Amino acid sequence: MTERGLKRRAGRPSAEESEQKRQFLIVTALEEFARAGFHAASLRDIADKAQVSSRTLYNHFPDKLALFEACLEYSGRQIQPDLPDLHGDLHSRLVAYATEMQRQLFSPLSLQIARLIYREGSEFDEVRQIARLQFERYQVTPVTAILASEGIAAERCHSYATQFVAMAFGEWQRRLLFGAGPMTEPEMAAHAELVTGIFLKGIG
Repeated sequence: MTERGLKRRAGRPSAEESEQKRQFLIVTALEEFARAGFHAASLRDIADKAQVSSRTLYNHFPDKLALFEACLEYSGRQIQPDLPDLHGDLHSRLVAYATEMQRQLFSPLSLQIARLIYREGSEFDEVRQIARLQFERYQVTPVTAILASEGIAAERCHSYATQFVAMAFGEWQRRLLFGAGPMTEPEMAAHAELVTGIFLKGIG
């Protein structure tokens, strides 16, 4: 090994290594929050399970709320549909978006974090506010962009997008709350078609 390599190993980790450590810390924390709940989760336990020191954890996240926000940001990115450029008319694009988002929302990670938010959000306003921002960023904003591309008035796009998301994911929410199983692929597609048809007729 070169002298330069030895010096790098003896010094601070590279930017890539630091980011990998941060990501592993977030994933570990997400699992711990989902298991124990926000209030009961211990930062010391999270640090131990992530195999980092408490000092390293606090260097990345000053408190538990900042770490939880990073967890929601991470989970939000994971469930955001990775759609190709959508083609076709507005109906087709909304159906494709709603179908793919439902598929992502029924993933184990999404269900895990959603249950955590429902459980903790009613008692902890900061958790609810963070979840609301993630909802806007990763679910409403993409639909707003789809509607705007169709020439729908900008001042109406956000309101319409919020209503569409509420309709499109209502069945997912119902199953989450009442313990029903995930939807099948045909059920997701049929539900997306139904909701999109009702939504578009409602706004003309």
